[in-house]
Order: sequence, then structure tokens, then C-alpha cells
Amino acid sequence: MGVLDAVADPVRLGIVRHLAGHGSGTLTELAEAAGVHVNTIRAHVAALEEAAVLESEQQAASGPGRPATEYRLVDGWGLSSTDFLELAGLLAAALARNRPDRDTLRETGSDWGRYLVGRPGRRDVAEELPRALERLGFQATVADGVVRISGCPCAVISPDHPEIVCGLATGLVEGVLAASGSDLSVAEHDAHPEDRRCTLRLTHVG
Repeated sequence: MGVLDAVADPVRLGIVRHLAGHGSGTLTELAEAAGVHVNTIRAHVAALEEAAVLESEQQAASGPGRPATEYRLVDGWGLSSTDFLELAGLLAAALARNRPDRDTLRETGSDWGRYLVGRPGRRDVAEELPRALERLGFQATVADGVVRISGCPCAVISPDHPEIVCGLATGLVEGVLAASGSDLSVAEHDAHPEDRRCTLRLTHVG
């Protein structure tokens, strides 16, 4: 698992954020911070250790029983206080300067959607689409062939060219659908960047 894959998961991102703010933490503390059971947190901590994002150190024994293990971020690891919004804005401005066409944006988004899903195979798009969009900062629901997206970052990172984010998001949905083995495709994209929301209607193809 690569570093980006390791921290992209919401639970693992919660772990990293907690350690960035508190310096260290035990499994119990990390589970509370991420809002999951302590048994669930173990696999996430192991993944972050494998990706060399965090390291562990056993505390000195202070009584009967096994001493607790503390976890901390590896030197050089941390999170931006702005969650990279300024960098995202800079990248959007650079992209706008090259004036990408609609098809290029959708193809780029589609490639990224396939990457987020991983190995192609039959999957439930009602679960995969919100999960993939959440990893990029969107909030989404899927019901009755309609994808409703809220919290769109276009007004924040690309207010003068919201079509860039919209095109990438549309492509992302198409990529997730394709990688999930779905016969659905985006038929209509109703965007409202001023309200930071949009609606994508899906249709069966083939």
C-alpha cells in the first residue's frame, strides 16, 4: 500500500490528524479519535505502519499487565492546517491557464475514478461512488439512478472556472462506474457551483 492510499481512508486520516495534534496516542485513544472500535483500529494502524507513516514504541511498565504501545508520526510527517486548499487552488489555476476541453477533464477524472476503485470487478456503486467522492472532499448520495453531490469545492478552489471541478467530478463518477462493472453512465450533469452542489443523472448503456 502506497502512502497516498494509506492516508486516503477516512479512519486512517483521522488517526494521522489526531497524532499531528497530540504527538502520540495509544490504540484506545486512536480508536476514540477515529470513532471506531479498538479492534477495528488495529488494521488501520498496521497499514499506516507498513506505509511508514507512523511508528510505535512500547511504554515502560507501570504495573501488572502488558505495557501499552504508543504511536506517533514518523519524522517529517504532518498535515497542512489548510488541508491543501491553497495548493488545490493553485493547481486549478494552472489547469485553467491551459484551457482544457470538456473531454480532457472527463477523461482525467475517469482515470482517477478507476484508480480510486482499484482492481476492476463487480461492486455496489451506491457504496463506491460516495466513498470515492468523499476521498476528494465531496459529499454524495446515490439513489434511484441519481448522484447528488454537496459540499463541492469548486467555489473555494476554482471560483472563476467551476467547470474544471465539475468536469473532473463527472469523469470521476464515470470512472468509478466503469471500474465497478456497472452498465450505468452519466446522462446529465446539473451543476450549481454557487450553491456548491450538483446532480448527475445516470442511465443504462448498451
